[in-house]
Amino acid sequence: MGKAHACTDPHHHVHDAAGFVAAVERACGERGLRLTEIRARVLGLVAAAGKPIKAYDLLEQVRAGEGAGAAAPPTVYRALDFLLANGFIHKLESINAFVACHHPNAAQHSVPFLICDRCHSATEL
Repeated sequence: MGKAHACTDPHHHVHDAAGFVAAVERACGERGLRLTEIRARVLGLVAAAGKPIKAYDLLEQVRAGEGAGAAAPPTVYRALDFLLANGFIHKLESINAFVACHHPNAAQHSVPFLICDRCHSATEL
């Protein structure tokens, strides 16, 4: 059996979450879509995560920032549904988690991902 190594591979993720949210805001304006405060908050959390993030982890972070009663699970799921439907994030079905799309100005599209078994980071191909 081989030695376990720490994952040191560079992974493709958003390095500037605020810039990413601003790009999505512009894309929404161009498409006639509305990026509400909760949608922008969820998008920013997905972008800042640096690796795939699960819906309940997002819910915990939204609640931590806005108070325990601030967001119910359906609120976060509706925000995720909007972001998915418009191609701003991707859902990684195999691990039931979300990542920011690296092409927020493109139409909705499907892309393959490589997911690291060690650190669970994802690379959009």
